[in-house]
Amino acid sequence: MTIKCLNWKESEGLNGTAAFCSVAAYGGKLTTGEAKSCGCTSLKREACMKAMIAGNGFGLVPEVYEEVAVTKNYLVKETAFGVAL
Repeated sequence: MTIKCLNWKESEGLNGTAAFCSVAAYGGKLTTGEAKSCGCTSLKREACMKAMIAGNGFGLVPEVYEEVAVTKNYLVKETAFGVAL
């Protein structure tokens, strides 16, 4: 199954095609604005997950989160280690 997305990657291996989302594979998160700009909707993520499970046996899709309030001159984003400036 071919997914038309900038972040969708497919590579041929000995056991067939391995397909994955490059954002999720490398632990990336998307803001709602970033997801909207690249077409990563909830329906698209569902289709990507189904394609990965069918081909690989498992799948990862990017986490989409809301932007945190702007404080002073920078945007505060939440990370796994706390708040990043």
